[in-house]
Amino acid sequence: MHDSSVRHGYAIWARLYDEDGNPLIALEGPYIEARLESIAGRRTLDLGCGTGRHTLALAKRNAYVVAVDFVPEMLDRARAKLAGYRVDWVRHALPSPLPFATESFDLVVIGLVAEHIDDWETAMNEASRTLRRRGRCLLSTLHPERTGAGDQARYIDTNSGERRSIHTVHRTIDAYLEIAAAAGLALVDQRSLFVDQDLAARLPRAVKYLGKPLGWVAEWIKD
Repeated sequence: MHDSSVRHGYAIWARLYDEDGNPLIALEGPYIEARLESIAGRRTLDLGCGTGRHTLALAKRNAYVVAVDFVPEMLDRARAKLAGYRVDWVRHALPSPLPFATESFDLVVIGLVAEHIDDWETAMNEASRTLRRRGRCLLSTLHPERTGAGDQARYIDTNSGERRSIHTVHRTIDAYLEIAAAAGLALVDQRSLFVDQDLAARLPRAVKYLGKPLGWVAEWIKD
């Protein structure tokens, strides 16, 4: 991971991230949440929790949640959002080995993280290692068609008001699938998320992507 670019960008973005009108979040959030059934009492890992979007969804379903991120400003926002919920917060940077025992979790959620990590093979192996047998992994990412076209995650520079890019890796869908398979994960579902007329009408930032795939999501189970 290019720590300086990602760390700096998300530190600034943290203050506005939840109110930024990001259409990718609007697309991938419902996909992830629809797959959080039957997790009450289960050990779950939100890997790259950011401001705690998925952490909150997990906690509301009475899962035992460990939330990991390496940007203090994002963790601060997440802690404030989840005040009153039982969550273990951990600051850690991927792809360094995760500080958890093998087969610790029933579910690992990795939301909009993979596209910032150069060595995704190591990171995915670590995620798989922490999963129990028959445990699930949910992943969302900026669509490879977008990264292939040069699109990157962009934060708002609060001084200038301009959007600035954060280090973003292009990786094909086949590459994501091959890496997951090599890590011992069996594919359950994968799909591209397209911007439709409704989303474009609700979020101005979505208009330029109308009819195009903006997000890619996948679910695996550990063999």
